[in-house]
Amino acid sequence: MIAKKQLYVIVLILLCAFAVQKKTGLIHSKGLEGFVPKDPVPSFTNKSWLDGTFQSAYSNHINNTLGFRSDLVRLYNQIDFSLFRILHANKIVIGNGDYLIAQQYIEASLGYDFAGKAVIDRNVELMKALQDKLEQTAKVHFLVLFVPDKGTFYPEIIPQRYLKKKQPLTNYAYYVERCRAVGVNFIDCNGWFLKMKDSSRYILYPKTGIHWSTYGSMLAIDSMMNYLRIKFGLNIPRLAIDSITLSSKAKYEDDDIGRTLNLIKPLAYPPLAYPSFRFIADTAKPKPRALFVGDSFYWQLYYPGFIANMFSNSEFWYYNKDVYPETFNAPKSTDQLNYIKDILSQDLVVLIQTNAAYGNVGYGFVQQTWQGLSSDGDRVKEFEKSIRNTPDWLEKVRQKAKQNTISLDEQIHRDAVFMANEEIMNSKKK
Repeated sequence: MIAKKQLYVIVLILLCAFAVQKKTGLIHSKGLEGFVPKDPVPSFTNKSWLDGTFQSAYSNHINNTLGFRSDLVRLYNQIDFSLFRILHANKIVIGNGDYLIAQQYIEASLGYDFAGKAVIDRNVELMKALQDKLEQTAKVHFLVLFVPDKGTFYPEIIPQRYLKKKQPLTNYAYYVERCRAVGVNFIDCNGWFLKMKDSSRYILYPKTGIHWSTYGSMLAIDSMMNYLRIKFGLNIPRLAIDSITLSSKAKYEDDDIGRTLNLIKPLAYPPLAYPSFRFIADTAKPKPRALFVGDSFYWQLYYPGFIANMFSNSEFWYYNKDVYPETFNAPKSTDQLNYIKDILSQDLVVLIQTNAAYGNVGYGFVQQTWQGLSSDGDRVKEFEKSIRNTPDWLEKVRQKAKQNTISLDEQIHRDAVFMANEEIMNSKKK
């Protein structure tokens, strides 16, 4: 009986402590990393009460605002990891040697998502046509930056269960092969990093990070700066490295996966290198303008100041959708831009992304820009008329418009532009 009373008192004290902490935040509790749901107090209505949605929403609110919640989550995560090697992070895999890697990079490095030779051939041909057109019509240089991916760089960390479905070709390997053959301007950081893997004095890809290391990104940008000066003759500064400091604590994004695990005891990793550098620039000449289109690898070029020191602007189209730096203040998408005019105002366009998206280099940028630059207006109108006068074709376009949540007229125009451009590309082959 006494034990039951003691247990009752302990539970009551804990409940009171959670409630007091929720109301007052009296004891500092470190927040959780990554996406944390914010559930406001739901509004009460007769309907929400009767159908049970109010109770469900209120339960979520209590769970996600509980006092000491972040500490309890870390305790739960640590127990699961220490005892069962279970990670509570979306699509993150713990590989051999406790290396962390996103599942998509494993699959891409093993060819799970290979787009096919015909698709890549077509994309690369279009990239070359766009490269030539931008250069000839507006003196805008075009460059593809193939950045490293962890699965290709560390194949030895990939768990055995994934190797059973390994394919003979990857998007990365075939894109590089075709870009080299056709003449698309590109820098293959992936292949370069692999060559340096065993000889580099410092870590190029961090154990608990999803992106290249801070040191690795500096090497990549230095290589790119040299390329832009030599290949395009742009007024790009030189990078001077003054010193390199080793740190046992990861800085910046070198532990970006590790942090999201929300463990009490973080995973161990070897010391990482952090360079101190400066730029040597020709200030008598104006800096070039550049547009970057791609994924999150861009931020490791942006935040250390590389972009600001190389170019007169810092325009970045995240996944060819969100426009930065404007989106830092308020959401802005490429749909709100004069798309083609903005591109033609640049001196350089760089597509930057990893193997996990090589099946769609530029996230539609190449196709969209080519359509905007190369469309034959009269031929587009003819195709629009054909679509409207062909019932089966029109129905397919109608379904596509629903999927894309745009008007039928807009979808008809897009398909007509695509068909017109297909004719242009086919005539070029002949």
